[in-house]
Order: sequence, then structure tokens, then C-alpha cells
Amino acid sequence: MLKSLPNWPARVAAAHTISREMRAGEKYVFQPARFAGLRIPALLLLGGDSPPKFKRAIESVHAALPQSRVAVMPGQQHAAINTAPDLFLREVLGFLRT
Repeated sequence: MLKSLPNWPARVAAAHTISREMRAGEKYVFQPARFAGLRIPALLLLGGDSPPKFKRAIESVHAALPQSRVAVMPGQQHAAINTAPDLFLREVLGFLRT
């Protein structure tokens, strides 16, 4: 499915960055207090079928961001932008209109 998307060539071209990005993600330590002062609206997207680790991460970020909102996309996992673009856009555009 990913190969059929218009951004597939860009994904392949950036493949060499994956290991660096994975290492950076493994080293990152989330410190909720660093974000407590942010006063901008934030939309956190969560797939309804996402693994528990993603749900826990969204809950942690939501608790740390005073003006965040969680939108759960039913039947989706991590890549709803690719697997359900209409649903993804509906959530994002709805957030931007508020």
C-alpha cells in the first residue's frame, strides 16, 4: 500500500535517516513539566486500534499540554494519514476551524 502513495519516492530517499531517528527516539526522555507553560491549542491524533504504548504516550502528552485535545480515529492505527486520509483530514481541519 505504501508503494502506491505519491510520497513513496521521498520515503525511499529518506530511508538512510531511519536508524538515526530511531536512536534519537530511544534517547529522548519526556519531561512533562517542560510543556506546562505552553498555551497554544494542540491536536493529538490517536488511532482507535493503536497499540497500548501509543495510547499511553498520547495520555501523557495530553496531561502535559494544558490546551490539548485528543481525537480518536476509529479503526485506525499509527498511519491514518495514509490508510484513512479523509478521516485524518476531517479531524485536522475540524481542529483548525475551532
